[in-house]
Amino acid sequence: MDPHGRRRATAAAAALTCLLGAGLGGAALLMRPAAAGAAAIPATPAPEAREHRTAIDARLSARVRARIAEFEERAARETKGRVSPAEVSVAVHVREVGAAGEVVSIGADRPMRPASNLKLVTSSAALVLLGADWRFETVLETDGAVEGGLLRGDLVARAGADPLYDRGGDGSVDALLAPAVLALERRGIRAIEGSLVLDELDYAAPAPAPAWPDPGQRWSEFCALAGGFSANAGCLTATVKPSSFGEPAEVRVEPRHNGLERKGRVETAAAKTRLDVRVEARAGAALVEGSIPRGVPSWSARFAAPDPVELFGHALAGALADRGIAVRGSLKRARAPLQGRWTELARISTPLAAVLEPINTDSNNACADQLFLALGHARGGAGTREGGRVAVARALERLGVPAEGLVQVDGSGLSRDNRVTARQITALLGAVLRLDERSARTFVDSMAIASESGTLDGRMRDPLLAGKVRAKTGFIAGTGALSGILETKDGRRLVFSILVEYPPADGLNRSCWKPMEDAICADLAGADG
Repeated sequence: MDPHGRRRATAAAAALTCLLGAGLGGAALLMRPAAAGAAAIPATPAPEAREHRTAIDARLSARVRARIAEFEERAARETKGRVSPAEVSVAVHVREVGAAGEVVSIGADRPMRPASNLKLVTSSAALVLLGADWRFETVLETDGAVEGGLLRGDLVARAGADPLYDRGGDGSVDALLAPAVLALERRGIRAIEGSLVLDELDYAAPAPAPAWPDPGQRWSEFCALAGGFSANAGCLTATVKPSSFGEPAEVRVEPRHNGLERKGRVETAAAKTRLDVRVEARAGAALVEGSIPRGVPSWSARFAAPDPVELFGHALAGALADRGIAVRGSLKRARAPLQGRWTELARISTPLAAVLEPINTDSNNACADQLFLALGHARGGAGTREGGRVAVARALERLGVPAEGLVQVDGSGLSRDNRVTARQITALLGAVLRLDERSARTFVDSMAIASESGTLDGRMRDPLLAGKVRAKTGFIAGTGALSGILETKDGRRLVFSILVEYPPADGLNRSCWKPMEDAICADLAGADG
């Protein structure tokens, strides 16, 4: 857990009680038990109350429109006219949970790039189709026999699309692999006569999705690939600690068993000099080079591994070797037969909830893409992007959310070809909150808390918002987004979606669109007339 984990966990519980305990549709049943599967039925307001609420919502819509105009003008000023209001598209849709109609609707039916708000679609579909108790399962099998400590045959790993990722760790996957390795030990296995075979089943080979960033950015963590197997969410994590001035710094790369040659050297520089460390993995090598000043406790960075399947294979083979289990054959990728006399020896099992948090709180792209492929494998016919799209369409149909205008290329939102409407996102949020209480709680728990956690830990410090907004951020060049759940000052629970498209301009999302999103949330939270 990170240094603020205990505080953040407490804040998360408080926010969840605030959001769920007082009336978020079916999720309100968490605090007010009712018959299984029952949905909360909002009381019909008196005509005078409806008229009063309609008037409040009309004024709120006007304030939101004024906010949009204010920040469009700011963008024009900051870019000296290079980004004019006519070139900016902003969509806003807001619903009250458990109530009919809409609170705000501005451009809400325009398909737009969602950036990482697409992760809400992926994670919602997973909860609908797989359930909150579903787990990623990587099964280790053999068709051989164990004789005198020797496994006479291959050890076959069946793909489960598990990111094998420790959110609060240093990139090591040793602890995540340990239960499976110990299970092999308990079966008396001390050596494997055959090979370690990675059966990718029907999962697609790792590759960039259409309209991903250009190849010059593919080394970055946000471009990490997904596949039937992965480790550390398809990334390497480099940690650098300075030593004495002029001496090589201490460099550690995790997962330490990665199959790549280590290259580069990091020098320890004088205190108060510039930190300059470069990382990259390609052409069979992991490069970490540059300089780190004395006095810096440590520095770390995550960067994409060339192939998550190979990374997993080397990590597992290394974990076996560390426990004295020698693999006498090679590491192979093959479509091993499923028929025959196979014996399960061990499995790596990861709960869905443990992956939803890095997806929606930290916006981890590779975890989202791993889940998208797992959805395709489990419910879409194959562990491919097409399979993922089929599965998501089934989830939307089950939730009663119209799919018209939705284009989903990946699970993360990194592709510029993705499209969704603000109305679809709010419909999706409201529908997931009406699921069974465990699914609703898992979904709300997975999102960042304003001013407290993940990608929102530095935003919405206003007491009206801090700790009271659960949301998913989103950004790719020329695109900003924020969608989630908040409570108003007068006790209404709202789901909202704000999507922005604009001509790409460095820093504009930070200086204009994030502040605009936060200001709109403040307007919504204070909407008491």
